[in-house]
Amino acid sequence: MDTDVNRARGLYGRLIDTAATRFGAALDLDPDDRADEVSRRLAELFEGRPGIEGVMLRLKGRDVGVATPQRVGAAEGFAGPAPEWGAGDRAGLPGRSGRYRPVWFDCAAPGCGAAEARSFYDERAVPACPDEAHGPMELRR
Repeated sequence: MDTDVNRARGLYGRLIDTAATRFGAALDLDPDDRADEVSRRLAELFEGRPGIEGVMLRLKGRDVGVATPQRVGAAEGFAGPAPEWGAGDRAGLPGRSGRYRPVWFDCAAPGCGAAEARSFYDERAVPACPDEAHGPMELRR
């Protein structure tokens, strides 16, 4: 397999729908194209031709993968390669943290049922119920 094509599959991975096989257009890429630029070009193409099910991404005449409108929409703002486990500080560890737990607040009005979780408790910043008539929420005990 061509290393440029493999690199492109990694770079544009969030835009490629691996289950898609049908496409109505092709987009030729340069090896130096940035993922956010390709995402923008695809969004414009899908907007200009709403009937297209997919667009084949091609690099130097080689098929990279099919981008679909759903994948392009879902990848908006995250068009680069998918993050790898461990890319963030403790971000990929399974399970709940043993050091932190959410602090819950409940609406005091009978029958309301509104609740909100916070990562901290500060009595100066107690959340209010979405129903403005109910006022501030109470700390769940």
